[in-house]
Amino acid sequence: MNTQGITFQTASLLALAIIGVGAFVVPQHAAAATCSITKDLQMGVMDEEVRCLQQYLNSHGFLIADEGVGSKGKETTEFKTLTQAAVKRWQMANDVLPATGYFGPKSRAKLAELISGTAPSTPSPTPSTPTTPTATGDVAALLKQVAQLKAEIADLKADQVDSGNGDSDEVKDRLEEVLDTIDDAEDGIDDMDAGTDKDDASDYLDDARENFDDAVRAFLDGEDDDALDYLDDSEESAEDALDLADESSSDDDAQDLIDEIDDRIDDAEDEIDQADADGEATSESEDLLDEAKDVLDDAQIALDDGDVDEAEDLADEADELVDDALDAIGNSAGDDIEDQLDDAWDEFDDAQDEVDTADDDGDDIGDAEDFLADAEELLNDAEDALDDDDEDEAEDLIEEALDLIEDARDEL
Repeated sequence: MNTQGITFQTASLLALAIIGVGAFVVPQHAAAATCSITKDLQMGVMDEEVRCLQQYLNSHGFLIADEGVGSKGKETTEFKTLTQAAVKRWQMANDVLPATGYFGPKSRAKLAELISGTAPSTPSPTPSTPTTPTATGDVAALLKQVAQLKAEIADLKADQVDSGNGDSDEVKDRLEEVLDTIDDAEDGIDDMDAGTDKDDASDYLDDARENFDDAVRAFLDGEDDDALDYLDDSEESAEDALDLADESSSDDDAQDLIDEIDDRIDDAEDEIDQADADGEATSESEDLLDEAKDVLDDAQIALDDGDVDEAEDLADEADELVDDALDAIGNSAGDDIEDQLDDAWDEFDDAQDEVDTADDDGDDIGDAEDFLADAEELLNDAEDALDDDDEDEAEDLIEEALDLIEDARDEL
């Protein structure tokens, strides 16, 4: 048999038949049932013409359902997902494209043509439950080749039995596996935004399809080893395409997270501004929110550099800082510093008592008194800074004074 003219769509259809994924039914165009549709029918429509359409589809091999609601004899007036799926299969089989499941003017015209008998009829194999065509390509135009393909498959199987080829089952399994990977890659690429990554993924997918075609040709020619090699190459290319699609999805998720936290920062800023206007303490909240902004900027930089994990970690850190900023509304940093100043004065008084006692005992106090004098001056300056609401300056002065107090004690 001649396998040189096989395209990816033909190869996919043939592979599905070889591995037994499902039975394809070519619709009979004989007027087993007639139906006159005068309206556009689509998802959500409830009309008696929907029942008429369901009856026509069920009688021509495009079953709404095998049993229950929508099956033969149980057609309804409701156009739902099962009806839409059956209409899509009918549209693809009859070249009414794009096959969207919307039964509009083009579909009505084709139906009238089929019912009138002006369209060429196509022989049908023994009817069986229709299977939705694979997403690897538009197989509508290929359905007419099913009878011939089945005959070729039968001849191929006979040749394989005569040759005693033990790798055939392995090839069939691999055909199914690789075809599934190609399907997944196609779905992933469809969800990608236009750009270089999508173009690269599409190139990988084209390579996968080409190698899949070659694998089917080799299998039909009885060259199982070559078929397996081609399938390995096809799967590798499909996985490369899928990796790019997954990476693009991860990038999108990270960007969504960053955008979400950026919105949280805006909302928190409004809440803090309102609290400030109401006279509540907000200085600590403002500092934490500024830190959150800086960390989120770092997250965006990491994502732009392609480090998705780092971007997500930084975004989570920024999110926590936003929570801290909101929790800190009403907290007065000034009160905290006043407490620190009081504690520092207590330390100063204790150290002064220690120095005085050591001096009375005749111990060498070295420069301890000088250190304490400097510390006292710094604590007084800290009080002045706190009075002027310069909390950062007051905190720095307190730390310096505590260092000098410690130096005084070291002299004893």
